[in-house]
Amino acid sequence: MEKSFKVIFTGLFFLLLTFSQPFSSSAQYYNTIFWMDGIPQSSYSNVAMNPQPRLYIGMPGISSHYTGFAHTGFALQDFLRKDDMDNFYWDEDNLIGTLKNRNFFTMDLQHELLAFGFLTGRDYFSFNATEKVGGRFGYSKDFMTLLIKGNNHFIEEAREADFSGIGMDFIHYREFAAGYSRQWTDNFSAGLRAKVLFGMSNVWFERNNFSLHTHPDSYALLLNADMVVNVSSPSPFSPLDSITDGGDFDFDFDEMDYITNTQNMGFGLDLGMVYRPNDRFTLALSALDLGYIDWSQGVENFTMKGEFEFDGVDLNDFFGNDDDNGNGFEELLDSLKNVFDIEETAKNYRSFLGPKIFLSGGYDLSPRHKMGLLARADFYQGEMYPSFTASYNFKPVHAIGFSLAYSVIHWNYNNLGAGFNLNLGPLQIYAVADNIFGAMRPHTIQTANLHFGVNWVFGYRPRATARPLFSW
Repeated sequence: MEKSFKVIFTGLFFLLLTFSQPFSSSAQYYNTIFWMDGIPQSSYSNVAMNPQPRLYIGMPGISSHYTGFAHTGFALQDFLRKDDMDNFYWDEDNLIGTLKNRNFFTMDLQHELLAFGFLTGRDYFSFNATEKVGGRFGYSKDFMTLLIKGNNHFIEEAREADFSGIGMDFIHYREFAAGYSRQWTDNFSAGLRAKVLFGMSNVWFERNNFSLHTHPDSYALLLNADMVVNVSSPSPFSPLDSITDGGDFDFDFDEMDYITNTQNMGFGLDLGMVYRPNDRFTLALSALDLGYIDWSQGVENFTMKGEFEFDGVDLNDFFGNDDDNGNGFEELLDSLKNVFDIEETAKNYRSFLGPKIFLSGGYDLSPRHKMGLLARADFYQGEMYPSFTASYNFKPVHAIGFSLAYSVIHWNYNNLGAGFNLNLGPLQIYAVADNIFGAMRPHTIQTANLHFGVNWVFGYRPRATARPLFSW
């Protein structure tokens, strides 16, 4: 079994490397819910972690709803600080010191349309249809430094400002997923979830390399850019031409055509395994969102490469006034298009989902009490963003379950999570959040989310009996 574990782990690792390149996707967090096996949706983190109900049916339209955001950069407490006299002040240097070379802000929304699953013998089958929307804005440390300290800071350090990583990704797609897992031996289970994806709309900064050099004597600015942006929208609208033509956007949007679009098709895969060396310990490994979408409907590609030197911008000319109608802005756009050789094409492209890997271990204190540890890695633009969660899970009866968790997410330590599920007969209500500190300490927030829903659950299976350590 140890050899099998190594083989599967190696396979997951190479699959992850295959898909861990720049992508457009959501980065939802399923940390606190991971060990709450009374909730069917907990298995979305690992398809081999079969939920306790032998049969579940999601309440159509409200079985699972997830809303969340995350920021890898700073929190309010990092720059709004107190001095010795208990007075607030802006600590700009501390804010810059908290940033990585590349940082990003994400917002995610998931809405499950349909879901069900059932156990037959040693096999567990599941199905779900889910609407997914995700947005991500990336920025560099130097970009924030320029906004706060100005370009004189880079003259003093005798270097260019590196703006690589600045960009935006947005995606809306529909997922149809079928999962299968099997208890292959008494100690080992494994499975996979195959996904058919239909893209609705997308913005993907495939390449976004920028740098800004300031001449030490004349203070002239030299901007170097190498950028590729891909867009798939309900209707192409050529924004650069529209702006320079006086702002006349020709955008034809048909709601029915949008929600029934099946032209942008893709595929995805989740893999998972669980190994139980004895009746107390559980080890689990999974890789999620290994996949892609091919975009062919309403596609536009924008390529910009070159150097642009300028002395600065007069804000009056830039925004215009009643007399010149913003001619300064239009002239700047014309100059950028000419100097940077901005090219617009309509070529199909492929974007990859955002791969995630989960490594976890659980320990049964007793049949009703479990401790869990989880290490998770998200990949974005070639970099790994880790998070770690420790949880305590209490199930007084089959009808009720609770979880209390503490997470370190993007090296932010202010994340206290909690969740519950309540079964009123076969009707289940659940809610989970990875950071309830947000309501009590908003100045520490870098991650916040809420996952809730309603299911019909039948035939709860008892957990494997573990010898109790305590008389609870």
